[in-house]
Amino acid sequence: MSAIFINPQLYVQKNDKFTTGIIYMPIILAYLISHFKKNNISTNLIDLYGLDPKRCKRYENSLVFGFDITEIDQNILKKADCFFVYANQVANHSSVINIINFLKKNFSTIPVIVLENSQAVTAYSLNAVKEHFFKIGCDYIIIGDLENPALELYQSLKNPAEIKKIGGVISKEFSNNSINFFDNLDELEFPAWEDFPLHNYWDLGYSHGPLSSKKYLPLMTSRGCPYPCNFCVVPKTNERKWRSRTPRNILNEIIYWKNKLKIKEFHFEDLNPTVNDKRTKELCELIINGKIYIKWKIVAGTKVESIKDDKTIELLSKAGCKYISISPESGSKEVMKKIDKPFNYQHALKAVKKMNKEKIFTQACFVIGYPGEEKDDLNKTKKMIFDLTKRGIDEIAIFIITPIPGSQIYDKFKGYSSLSNLTFTPIWRKDYQKLYKERLVMYFIFLVTKIFFHPIKILKQIINFFRKKFDTKMEMVPYKVLRLKSFENAQKYKN
Repeated sequence: MSAIFINPQLYVQKNDKFTTGIIYMPIILAYLISHFKKNNISTNLIDLYGLDPKRCKRYENSLVFGFDITEIDQNILKKADCFFVYANQVANHSSVINIINFLKKNFSTIPVIVLENSQAVTAYSLNAVKEHFFKIGCDYIIIGDLENPALELYQSLKNPAEIKKIGGVISKEFSNNSINFFDNLDELEFPAWEDFPLHNYWDLGYSHGPLSSKKYLPLMTSRGCPYPCNFCVVPKTNERKWRSRTPRNILNEIIYWKNKLKIKEFHFEDLNPTVNDKRTKELCELIINGKIYIKWKIVAGTKVESIKDDKTIELLSKAGCKYISISPESGSKEVMKKIDKPFNYQHALKAVKKMNKEKIFTQACFVIGYPGEEKDDLNKTKKMIFDLTKRGIDEIAIFIITPIPGSQIYDKFKGYSSLSNLTFTPIWRKDYQKLYKERLVMYFIFLVTKIFFHPIKILKQIINFFRKKFDTKMEMVPYKVLRLKSFENAQKYKN
């Protein structure tokens, strides 16, 4: 008997393969499996997406990639003590629901536990939508840091009276929604990547961050984020608590995977890895002094003000940092006040200019369509895009606000039919067409400005696309779209 962990399929919006269907390797699940192994518990992973990420089927307005739970050998499923189903991204909610329905129909006596992903802005608060799970028979939900509550729940399955005392565990009968934070992250074992079909991820040739090597791994050097942005789910799932690993522990992991799997490219998937500037500098110095030759990229975003000065940027570059994503969100101070996110415009311009000089590729992410946003606010964002691009920003990403369950704005929107519709291309919004046009205008401003001020960069990016070695996401995403289209066409041919 064993604990079976299930990673869902990937949903890609048919009309927007550029922004949706982002590949996140399930690092939180890999940490949890490692924690169970450390405690001598037999585990079994079923990575529905990773088993065959090229397998495609159509479902309503989406393309669904990976194996269906019905295709898994039932002899494997029969050996479970319990099922842990990973609710990794809100866009994949339909897959999570399908998995639970199948398990409860065919293995009704085996507990089904749904796991929250608290470390991604594209995930969702399970506490906010718990009724979706309990009405189809889910036994328990675990929120926040998963390691301790999942282990305690597993060990208490035969003693239900003890389960209600476990922090972060919710059931139909009780709700202990006090997050059980794992404060000393250095005590965690490294993720159990040996259990995952890594080569299937690598064979895609694209990832969440820009991929310039044949092999890569995500790293999580911290958890949480201290900022209160009210369009984001993270203040709910982490209670604005940031906790970090020590630089030495991070370096040990880098060396471990470098030696074991020959990994030379690492993607930092932290919500906000540079909160502590002293820690950032110390990590860089350890990498430099240890002569650890790697590429690493901050791909999920960070607060640019936390990169304090030119010295930090110089160290980042020297230590092998090749890419940094920042999130200005909006050029309008009025909108930023509504979002409740501070942003230092001048510091961002200065930092981007310095990163450009140090040959660190940069991305700036923006959100539009926030409640109460006016035309003048959009124009201010266009002005910021121009200013950042002129100083060397390599790419931008523009997302249309969607109500992620758990965010403060979740109840301010209506009109979507499924939680899987809550992508950053929300075609269900009544003002979607207007916002989509604004989005296109912003991308146009960026491209024209970049062609004018940095024409050589444009040429290099075109070359990178054909070389399939990507310095930015804007080079990689068109390649991803072509690959997705080829997978879709292959499925049509089979049918």
